[in-house]
Amino acid sequence: MITPTFLLFILSCLSGSYIEKKPLAGVSMSYKKTIFTGTLILTLSGFLSRILGFYNRIFLSNLIGAKELGVYQLIFPVYMLCFTLVCHGFETGISNLTSRFYATGEKKNIHRLIRLTCTLAFLLSLILLSILYESAGYLSTHLLHEASAAPALRIAALSLPFVAVKSCLHGYYIGLNRSSVPAASQLVEQCARVGSIYLLSISVYLFTADARIAAWGMVIGEIASTVYTVLAYAYTNLFGERPVRRRFSRHPANIRPNHSPEPSMPFSVMVREFFSFSIPLTINHFSLTIISSLENMLIPFMLVSYLGSQTRALECYGTLTGMALPFLFFPATIVNSLSVMLLPAISYSYKQKKMMQIRSTISKSLHYCIIIGIFSTFGFLIYGNTLGNIVFGSEEAGHYVYMFAILCPFMYTAQTISSILNGFGSTRQTLYHNLLGMGMRILFILTMIPSFGIQGYLYGLLAGYSVQILLDLFCIFKVTSFPFSVEKTLLLPAALALAGSWLSDRLYHHLLLTGGLHPFFMLVISGLFYCAFFLTLQLTVEHCSA
Repeated sequence: MITPTFLLFILSCLSGSYIEKKPLAGVSMSYKKTIFTGTLILTLSGFLSRILGFYNRIFLSNLIGAKELGVYQLIFPVYMLCFTLVCHGFETGISNLTSRFYATGEKKNIHRLIRLTCTLAFLLSLILLSILYESAGYLSTHLLHEASAAPALRIAALSLPFVAVKSCLHGYYIGLNRSSVPAASQLVEQCARVGSIYLLSISVYLFTADARIAAWGMVIGEIASTVYTVLAYAYTNLFGERPVRRRFSRHPANIRPNHSPEPSMPFSVMVREFFSFSIPLTINHFSLTIISSLENMLIPFMLVSYLGSQTRALECYGTLTGMALPFLFFPATIVNSLSVMLLPAISYSYKQKKMMQIRSTISKSLHYCIIIGIFSTFGFLIYGNTLGNIVFGSEEAGHYVYMFAILCPFMYTAQTISSILNGFGSTRQTLYHNLLGMGMRILFILTMIPSFGIQGYLYGLLAGYSVQILLDLFCIFKVTSFPFSVEKTLLLPAALALAGSWLSDRLYHHLLLTGGLHPFFMLVISGLFYCAFFLTLQLTVEHCSA
């Protein structure tokens, strides 16, 4: 599963990619290197975090069972509403303004911005913490229709002040394209979460393990990662910032001529600049989170109509969201990291009117995320059922991995394109497109799940992502066109993945017949063969296209 990281690494390093068959004027090598380096750092940390997360999910599924895992997953529709208000708009707004201030050498304004936003986010998080803690019982009973979720929801609410401060500091580092601190923070969070859950399972919750233990693990993980991030920020400022070359150009625009004083943006102007960008994004994310929360709450509710049992519906929901879908999100770590780095990079280039640079970035980003999606789809089609059985000991989880494998290219592409559109400042269009896509999913949940079960939800996801991608592409093409090769981005990778998956499946069955190895190691060997086969031939195609 780690191979997509190296696929991105090698394809990006390979000189003479098909997109650069003729060098594009105005495309800075440091610009491309910055996006790639930041993406790689976040991706590697993301993969390590997801590996720890998988261990944690396996441990939790055995410790508390599918039903309690479903109860834990059920608190997130409510929790994420508060999380969105204190995180998404702040982090992205800080990232955007920090990038702009750094480009003009206004470092004092950057730190004034951090002090302002951390204070506001922390105060807002305390208000939301109080509301969520006091209303957890009512929300669990009347909104989630599961009273046993209230204790876990109260515990999860305690993490809000910590994630608020951490998101502001992450926005600062992402804006400077220093992704190492957010990456390390991600690892600290997962290590603390896994370690704390294990310690709680052998002490406080030795005989009464339920959804609360997972919620406490989340809170302790957030506290640890926030402490690390705050210490990193303090270290940076106490011991001085080392000179940093400008990330998006060969010329050090952040060095002021003749030691001229830095301009100081008035406080009222800074507040207006920040909120003019962050409020639309917050409304965007909050609106999406409301619809997403409604979507996630409706799935187990409508499954009751199909399965005839609330307990069975919760087990099915827990298996899907807690076991199966995380497999599909595993390769998405690359796309998540790429999206984080794309927004400030596209925003900066768009402000500088570097359209050739933007076109190259868009083309390469889509090329890589689609290839990773195709690679992942065929891998999950071949090994989905086996993964569920071996990793979680659940045939149902394996069936869902196999069933939802087709989503990978749609899901990864939609996320990348939305980030590009946000980089153009088109947050309103992104909001409308995402809302329309989610609305379609909810329509399918209400109409298809009672008749087709989880498969009806899959139909809704495919329809929603397809509409979102088409609308986002239409808006991007109104700003700029970009090169795209159907043959090299879609047809050839699909043919290579089909051949590689068929051969690796034959190898896996041959190993099963010969015996002598644990099924897990047979899966690893055949999976590595699939990865090596696809990677080798894809690199050959990229090289021949140069």
